[in-house]
Amino acid sequence: MDDYKRIEMESAKKYGAVAKGTKKAIGDFLLNDDDKLPVNVKSNNIDKNNYSPNIISAKRLIKWLEQDGHELYFIFVNYRKTDKGIEVENDSGLVPVENICWSCLTIEAQGWGVIQMPKPLVVNKKQTKKEFFNGLKEAYGVYMAKEAKKMDKIREMIKDF
Repeated sequence: MDDYKRIEMESAKKYGAVAKGTKKAIGDFLLNDDDKLPVNVKSNNIDKNNYSPNIISAKRLIKWLEQDGHELYFIFVNYRKTDKGIEVENDSGLVPVENICWSCLTIEAQGWGVIQMPKPLVVNKKQTKKEFFNGLKEAYGVYMAKEAKKMDKIREMIKDF
């Protein structure tokens, strides 16, 4: 079993669940077997350079949260491998997606855009879903501007063919 799966299983166990994946693969386990309350575990080996880990597809997140009653939680786990095996340094506990600040997130090119976390986690428990989505709109604006510049460069490269 790989490290990620082992950490997912331990995180699920901590919350009385079983890591078995969730409906539409939106999370690694469900809280209270409620298919509207998935938890996505993001593990990070702190001894490796994981510059900008993928958090979730932006489109998948939007499609999930636009459904009535759907929520999404994350657990961010920092660990290291030692002679004894995996040693968890810390974990964030359950973090509702809307409490993650956009100051630590970005949207990058992959499909319809993938949300990445290039900076250390910043959580604001007072941030609302509406405020989170306003940040998403801003991040998408930045993403689309970068993509438009790329397309302009491609058009310029191929204009004489």
